[in-house]
Amino acid sequence: MFAFDLETAKDTSLYTVAGAVLLALVAVWLVKQVVTKVLSVVVLLAIAALVWSQRAELTDCADTVRQTVAAGAVDDTTCTFFGQDITVPGRNTITGNDVPGAPTTIAPITIPAN
Repeated sequence: MFAFDLETAKDTSLYTVAGAVLLALVAVWLVKQVVTKVLSVVVLLAIAALVWSQRAELTDCADTVRQTVAAGAVDDTTCTFFGQDITVPGRNTITGNDVPGAPTTIAPITIPAN
């Protein structure tokens, strides 16, 4: 399974947006047919917009997880990324306290904002 952290995902999405915009500019310069040129630009800009919106979703998810953990919650948090539900493990899952009947009280911790 491929896993990466929030900063890597944000950086990767930013590079993807820049690459798509750059490819759109190259397409304008290289492609001679007007219809093909317009379609190429529209598709590449749509990809850039989609990736940018998912980057915002990823940031919102990280903020939600920070708030949940800072509030002392111990349950998993579910976020949506490209239409798929992604579960971010909570303290119970990470510490192995997700066994029924196990104590779930953990003192709140402070997580610095980026």
